[in-house]
Amino acid sequence: MFLLARIGWRNIWRQPRRTLITVGAMAIGVVFCLTMIALSDGIYSDLFDRIVTNSLGHAQVHNPEYPKKRAMWETVTDADELLAELEGLPDVQHATARLFGYALLGFEDRSTGSQLIGVVPGSETAMTSLADRVIEGSYLSDAPSRELVMGEGLARKLKLSIGDEVVAVTQAADGSTGNDLYTVVGIFKTGSVILDRSASYTHMEDLRELLVLPGQAHEIAMQAASRDVIDPMIAAAAPAAEAHGGKVRSWALVSPQLAQMMEMADASGIIMMIFIFSLAALGILNTMLMSVFERTKELGVIRALGLKPRQMITLVMFETFALATVACLVGVPLGLAGDAYLVYHGLDMSAWMEGYSILGIDYEPLWMGEFNAGKVVQVVIGLFFISFVAAVWPAIRVARLKPVEAMRQE
Repeated sequence: MFLLARIGWRNIWRQPRRTLITVGAMAIGVVFCLTMIALSDGIYSDLFDRIVTNSLGHAQVHNPEYPKKRAMWETVTDADELLAELEGLPDVQHATARLFGYALLGFEDRSTGSQLIGVVPGSETAMTSLADRVIEGSYLSDAPSRELVMGEGLARKLKLSIGDEVVAVTQAADGSTGNDLYTVVGIFKTGSVILDRSASYTHMEDLRELLVLPGQAHEIAMQAASRDVIDPMIAAAAPAAEAHGGKVRSWALVSPQLAQMMEMADASGIIMMIFIFSLAALGILNTMLMSVFERTKELGVIRALGLKPRQMITLVMFETFALATVACLVGVPLGLAGDAYLVYHGLDMSAWMEGYSILGIDYEPLWMGEFNAGKVVQVVIGLFFISFVAAVWPAIRVARLKPVEAMRQE
């Protein structure tokens, strides 16, 4: 076996230029796959963190009927008590309650509709980056004070400044007309076009009073300690949620569009790897077939000396293994260097494009990568697998050589 390995290694260097071209193509494929997978993982991971981890939450508790029509009166009762219970679960890192309503905001002679979002300032800050998104003024006070923090686009439309007072008029849950006077204390910019143009945040208790929904919430969002414990967290939270008339839904059910996009990320990486390595397989097939045709007489002599068909197949496979090994020794370090650059520096696309938007979230044209050791292993295994598949035909042809006929060829 060792002798066959030595012969196979020497054989691939009989035509060094052809071998180097083949190995180079395979190595480039490895580098391209590793860097593109890291870049794709980085983009989708950032998308997940922005929309799920720092906004939606890994899971949400709602009244079972609320997601269907989002009716104001379909709430979770005793929300503060449920929030305390959920925060005490071992897999829950953060949890926050939210209340949603719509109101007509008026300032001087201008008015526009706005979504009012009632939050508990402390727990909302711990879970999301809302407080860090305030670009003017300040965040909400811990105590209810009829304050508003509104989106930049909404403030610009109403021509509001910090300290201005705005009237909010809405229909309350009991059928009455709710109205109150709020003070604008902050203006935020999240990058979400929808939020920045139409949303206003206020203290949970202030919105409960306006909508006449005491002690209630439309949503309790939970953030798991890590992605690995999302499912156990949901299972642990379910009994407490049901006791308060609520139902736990994972982020994938809350945002199925995002879930489909995340699934596409893995699928696109596999498709890309298959496509690139298929091209590399054509190069391997060409190299091995040419090698067999050029050495037909020599191989016939080897067969005549007593080498069995399975040993001839092993010889071809050793040659293929040598090509794939050299390609990995060259491609993997270069690919890892590319991954490191993407992880620490990113790919600046500002020269070719401006900011872009995904699911209403604005992004800067700097694409950061994410390293995944498992994906590197998959690429290496994929290269060897496709190489051996490409070598099957040449190997079978060698095994079927008839020594007498092969030795007569020039």
